[in-house]
Amino acid sequence: MRALSQTFLFLFLAQSLVAKGNVYVQSTKAKLLSQPKLSADGSALAMGEVLSPISEQGLFVQVRARDQLGWVSKLFVSPLPPGNQIKLGITSNSSEAVVARQRASDFTKTAAARGLSETQKMRVRGEGDLYDFESLRWLESVPFESPTTQPPPIEPKVETISGPLHLFFASELEVPKETKAEVKLGRSLAARLLKKYPLVRDSELTGYLNGVVQRLATVSSRKDLSFRVGVIESSQINAYACPGGFIFITTASLKKIQSESELAGIIAHEMGHIVLFHNGEFKQSNVFLDILSGLLSPPGGEVVNAATSQVLDELEKQFFETGRDMKLELEADEAAVGLTSQSGYSALGLSNYLNTLSKSEGTESFKKTHPDTTIRIAKLVFYESSIGIENGPIPKDRWGEFKSKLKP
Repeated sequence: MRALSQTFLFLFLAQSLVAKGNVYVQSTKAKLLSQPKLSADGSALAMGEVLSPISEQGLFVQVRARDQLGWVSKLFVSPLPPGNQIKLGITSNSSEAVVARQRASDFTKTAAARGLSETQKMRVRGEGDLYDFESLRWLESVPFESPTTQPPPIEPKVETISGPLHLFFASELEVPKETKAEVKLGRSLAARLLKKYPLVRDSELTGYLNGVVQRLATVSSRKDLSFRVGVIESSQINAYACPGGFIFITTASLKKIQSESELAGIIAHEMGHIVLFHNGEFKQSNVFLDILSGLLSPPGGEVVNAATSQVLDELEKQFFETGRDMKLELEADEAAVGLTSQSGYSALGLSNYLNTLSKSEGTESFKKTHPDTTIRIAKLVFYESSIGIENGPIPKDRWGEFKSKLKP
């Protein structure tokens, strides 16, 4: 078991970008700013450009680019190199996986001769116990309308620029191994959540929500993730962000929303936790042990390894008991202002929603796991005053069409 815990999956606490080395530009909105605020003057940065962090101030990091110093929003850069978007539900057919599958099969045969004691220790739980992967697969399969504005593909720059500018071709990119590990853990956490709270299987509502999250995702640095938003049945007002891009909003929360900008603000707050790695960082899991767990599972089922289960226990406790650190919640609020304003939504959406919550009942779970609402609103007013005004298209507010369909 000790070897399993050491080799399967490692969860790291969030660290500063300065400590990570270079960061990569992964949003068309990224600029080298003269000051640490979105409204400051600045010059556009190229997709895939490599920047050298020097210091940090709130949601901004000071970098060196092309022999110049400036600031860039953490929303638009990532410590992960550019990679293709992960496709949910796709299993690996790589040669590494084939070899690992053979090793796992040999291992189970040997263990069987010894009474299966070791393999049973590695097996934890599958569908029908603590997890609802079936509902999660439904969510992953729901089609949605893509936003009209898509980021251009990563293309090489023709001009010669001094400094660390690396060129990436989309055809040469792979999904980062860290992303694969993050999504694997996030799917398991999402499946746990769906076992506690039933997923609302309304394809029209779900498709609409996922259209909103995709609009926000086009300006963020996490181009490697396939974000998904689901609605869960609960009388408690709350929303949850799982690693890998899975976001859930309770029905009670939806009933309090007055506009699409408010909806976008809530989704952007949860997205901020994911984009800024507030759930931690992940190393690729051991392929051999992944496949071994799969051989031990019921036909067609999904299993969760013992080491992963321990990490999930801590993340689930954070959801319902301890909450995140206030600093991280306020950083996600600031991220929400940045993401919504850059996507064409009103930056006031989240603060308007929190104003409504401050006068509402059914917020016990929300208050237990989040900072005082008045503090958050005061900070949001400051964040809202420091952003620039985007001149792009304003999304049509369609929330009224869907809110009327919610059960009383």
